[in-house]
Amino acid sequence: MLPSVIFCSILCITTTVIRAANILVFMPLPIKSHVRGFQPLFEELSNRGHNVTVVSSFPLDRVVANYTDIGPFVDKTKGRNVMDLVRMNFVTSVQLKWRIGIQLSEMVMSHRNMKQFVQSNSNSFDLVMVETFGQEYAVAMGHKFKAPVINLAPAMIWASISKWLHVPSTFSYIPDACTQSTSVMGFIERLKNTITGFMQSYIENYLYLPKTKKVMNTYLKYKGWESRPPLEHMLNNVSLTLVNSHNAIGISRPYLPGIIEVGGMHIKDPKPLPKNLQTFLDAADQGVIFFSFGTLVNLNDLPKEKLNIFISVLGRLKQKVIIKWTPEDSNVKLSQNIMTGSWFPQRDILAHPNVILFITHGGLHSLEETVCNAKPIVGVPFFAEQNFNMKIVEEKGYGKLVNFFEMTEESFGNAIYEVLSDITFKKKAIIQSLVYNDQPMKPLDRAVYWVEYVIRYGGAGHLKSDSIGLNDLQYFLFDISLILLLSFGLIAWLCNFIIVKVISKHLKTT
Repeated sequence: MLPSVIFCSILCITTTVIRAANILVFMPLPIKSHVRGFQPLFEELSNRGHNVTVVSSFPLDRVVANYTDIGPFVDKTKGRNVMDLVRMNFVTSVQLKWRIGIQLSEMVMSHRNMKQFVQSNSNSFDLVMVETFGQEYAVAMGHKFKAPVINLAPAMIWASISKWLHVPSTFSYIPDACTQSTSVMGFIERLKNTITGFMQSYIENYLYLPKTKKVMNTYLKYKGWESRPPLEHMLNNVSLTLVNSHNAIGISRPYLPGIIEVGGMHIKDPKPLPKNLQTFLDAADQGVIFFSFGTLVNLNDLPKEKLNIFISVLGRLKQKVIIKWTPEDSNVKLSQNIMTGSWFPQRDILAHPNVILFITHGGLHSLEETVCNAKPIVGVPFFAEQNFNMKIVEEKGYGKLVNFFEMTEESFGNAIYEVLSDITFKKKAIIQSLVYNDQPMKPLDRAVYWVEYVIRYGGAGHLKSDSIGLNDLQYFLFDISLILLLSFGLIAWLCNFIIVKVISKHLKTT
């Protein structure tokens, strides 16, 4: 009996304690929100003793023990006017994703610092983490270092990713963000979703995948790269996928054991506000409205008539307003109730009890923070998944969506008035907050656990779907259906033949 107890104790210790690992994070594309969502994970892993090397375009501005930055690889000062992206439909959005992925990948992979890193043989890693958006080629870093690979998905995984993991992505009820539909879809929405899904599941294999293979074969040349498996095989062999999402903010959908939702890792306990902000918020007897369109949407890039709508409506409110914005035009006249600035601690502001409304573009991180703090929303989405996110908000009842192109002072003002005057929005926000915050462990702890789990089990191949290796004919049983159909057809033909023969013989004898 005693040896069994000792053995079990040793087993428990070895499965919970893990040696320090060398971890490579490969996220070179210059998309700050994607890196920001997972940044706390990288730092926490380094705090727990792992050696973390992060290849990105956003190096830290401070020193963190066991943490090494490599990058940046592009000039981030050249921003893109968001108005170039807002008029995309469900078809062109997929094509834009392909185009951006290839263009940015070629830009960062051709950088001299990137070439030096790829061709160097001085590094050794036990685990590689790569982003899923437009960087399929990056999975080859796992082959270079002979290490298991973890996917980092910046939002709910879409059909392009689901197909490699063999995760159900049923078009009838699992929406793609490009369609701007929720899971409750009518015929037209399901048709759009099917077209988008078909493009990503099949057409991109001929229009996009060859281009990302070219990027891989051009820039990822290292010792032994000639023996590299096909890209499709490496994408099928990913050990784990961490997804920046949560069903309280998105939708409920089926996932395999190797798909883990970790949305909200960046949310930390609120910190004390700067004195001027604290005073402004504390003195707001009628409440405060916080207005922020994130890092990509600059209010100065908006058409002047739309910007004037925001300024005019917000200036007439009895509430105090904080706007993340620095006016470029010195002639802009702002009401006394408005405070502006180039940056504000959004999480800490939303945690203040006097904040009664958040006006947002519908970005995923912003929704995670506002749901965590139980604040109702007025959303003005622009591009990507923002429209999709805000339609889910409306469906769940804790906010209103305002169409940017159709927006007038009346429609924008009415949305604010409705959300502030109808207590139902606040009640629904509280419910969503309770659902989100009622988790057995924090998202960051969950992410760290599963990263270390993959390290402990050398890739954790048992988390992958057993369907990987089946083609679509086998997966959807088309081959079986064809055989059964032919069999039934043959039986029906034989029955018909026999009956005809019997009747013919009977008629001849009579």
